[in-house]
Amino acid sequence: MTDLIVGLDSWVIQDGNYGEFKRGMTSSFALEFSPMVPIRICGRFDKKALLLVHLVENAYEVVGQVMHVGSDWWALDVGLILYRDESPPADIGVGTWLHGPVSIGIDPFPYFERHGHVSGAPALIYDWKIDKIERQTSPWIETQPGQMQRDLDKLGLEEVIETKAWGNDEEYLLHCTRLDGPRWPKSRDRP
Repeated sequence: MTDLIVGLDSWVIQDGNYGEFKRGMTSSFALEFSPMVPIRICGRFDKKALLLVHLVENAYEVVGQVMHVGSDWWALDVGLILYRDESPPADIGVGTWLHGPVSIGIDPFPYFERHGHVSGAPALIYDWKIDKIERQTSPWIETQPGQMQRDLDKLGLEEVIETKAWGNDEEYLLHCTRLDGPRWPKSRDRP
């Protein structure tokens, strides 16, 4: 797959991990996934069964094979290699096939800062061209005292030329074309 829509929360930029993104620019980053429901173990397949089908926004239906398991993170090959920054479920290991819907976002830096430097870690950094940027326009509402979420009745997207992450809680979708990769973080001494 060469085209992908990935999510980006403004706090990832505010943490200093990336600068602002602009339409037409190129950038390098790994991809983190979040299961939208518990991901299911499925039968054995060959590599032709890898699947990454766009559902909506940055949500995809995937069929993939676990290719790395660490104590506090794991990686899944779905045609692109995605990682999850949490301990893997006890019933999966390298070679396990999984199926389910996931959301895909830009690595908020656990892979770049830590995981990518561990011996045996797979290469996960891809080079991307940013083709389009959309911003979520739904307002934040208080659902319980001190708890905020987007107003689900007013969800909408607006195309913007660049992100403007400072001083707000924006959520963006980056429409990207893969240029190259995967590779390890540049500061890594060895593969």
